[in-house]
Amino acid sequence: MVMVYNMEVKGVNLKRVQSVDETIHAIYRKISKPFKMASASAFIFGMVAHLYMFMNKLPNYDDMVLNGFGATFRLGRWFLWVLGAAAYHLDFVYSLPWINGLVTLVLIALSAGLVADIFAVKSMAGNVLIGAAMAVYPSWTATFFFMFTAPYYAAALFLSVCAVYLTVRGKRYFVPASLMLACSMGIYQAYVPFAATVYVMVIILLAVEGKRDDWDIIRVSLYYLGQLILGSLFYLIITKISLAVTKQELADYKGVSTIGSFSLIRLLDFIKGIFRNFFGLACNNNLELSYNHVTKCMYLFLFLFTGILIVFFARISVRGRKYLKAVQLAVLTAVFIIAVNSIYLVCSDVYSLMRYSYVSILILPVCLLDRYKNHVMGRGGENHVLRAEWVMTAVLAAGVMSYCHFANAQYLSLNLGLEQASGYYGTIITQIKGLEGYEPEMKIALVGHDKIEDKSLYRNQVMEVFEMSGRDAVVAQTYSIEYFLKYYCGFDAKLAEVDVDNEEIAQMPVYPAKGSMRIMDYTVVVKLAD
Repeated sequence: MVMVYNMEVKGVNLKRVQSVDETIHAIYRKISKPFKMASASAFIFGMVAHLYMFMNKLPNYDDMVLNGFGATFRLGRWFLWVLGAAAYHLDFVYSLPWINGLVTLVLIALSAGLVADIFAVKSMAGNVLIGAAMAVYPSWTATFFFMFTAPYYAAALFLSVCAVYLTVRGKRYFVPASLMLACSMGIYQAYVPFAATVYVMVIILLAVEGKRDDWDIIRVSLYYLGQLILGSLFYLIITKISLAVTKQELADYKGVSTIGSFSLIRLLDFIKGIFRNFFGLACNNNLELSYNHVTKCMYLFLFLFTGILIVFFARISVRGRKYLKAVQLAVLTAVFIIAVNSIYLVCSDVYSLMRYSYVSILILPVCLLDRYKNHVMGRGGENHVLRAEWVMTAVLAAGVMSYCHFANAQYLSLNLGLEQASGYYGTIITQIKGLEGYEPEMKIALVGHDKIEDKSLYRNQVMEVFEMSGRDAVVAQTYSIEYFLKYYCGFDAKLAEVDVDNEEIAQMPVYPAKGSMRIMDYTVVVKLAD
């Protein structure tokens, strides 16, 4: 953006181009305080949580390949192909932890700033908590396991938040925002539930502020719902077209092929899942979001705290004889719970990377308390609100720091697993090269490498408490073993498949027993499991 000034010099009107510094200063002054606080907080706490990953190359099973951007059209990710193809032609597709991590974190920080702008929380601490929560949530820890695709997923989040931001700002952005939402889904479908949850929270805040009449809130709700529907329709239409053009079909991966379909059984499973998931956050770690007592207690507190605030606002409405408003709050609370869990309507097979909408559970009480604080101030009772603010801030801060700890533990586990696998296969490679008759051109067959029976292989048991989907618990058993051997062990050998029912192979003992390695038909067979 280049800015100009009008100047009068001896009666002549001249236009002076604004300097870079002046332009930056002008832009900075236009940025809201909530945006600045939330985005800065997201970046700082994001560094605390993820710098370990950014400063080391710690691949999961998919990230062993050092370049690429993942499957596209057959997973309904046509806009990922657009971005990935552009990156490919610019040689930007390499999985560079520092660059990819930094770009991802900047996009998360910008998204956090926009979310803070949408909610307009006045509290500095509240905006800091919003930004921190959005950056350290375990979904991003799982995303960074797939470092090669992390920037694209962050772009999907940013587009979904931009869609909400533009829609909330005015009707003239309705169609562009819908296209942004479709593009977000075209990268990764898991961030639409977060957009839906933000919409619901905006409507809840409109209801508790009391500045809109009941019917106006209903009209706004339908408008936001229409935007979500139009964005989803754009996505489905473009997906159909892209599949037809590329002559592909949707793969049955994580339930992608069921997007757009609906059944009564799926609805009933979804309803049961809501109760199971919400109670699970405070009772177990099935969702991989509450690994210790601190996070479990945080969720329990936030459920109770949010419920109490909703009841307070409903009571205010009843006292003012605004009964429809109280009913709206009850309905919106139920809709919020549905929106948080709506990823299960988009995909049937869900894991931690896809549960980003659950971060809204940390954001809603911050926004509600901000509105209640505005309502109470000057009317008496400020002290109990301020005490509640201190308690909520302390609980959320403890949760944020626990998630920072959780992220670093995940990365340490990846690091240890990589070192363990490197040492294990280093020995095997040495033994292979020591076989009589071995030649470098020979192929290698690792029979049973995905279920190694060698009891001397350490399986990273020390980090079991931090097990998480999206990475190998035992790196030595990764499916992408050929890339691991090549890039991380320096052993450039072609892997071969052999007939495990072959009598000679069947009679071979399991590694590390003598005779567990044998050269057969110009192929080195290493039997790691029966």
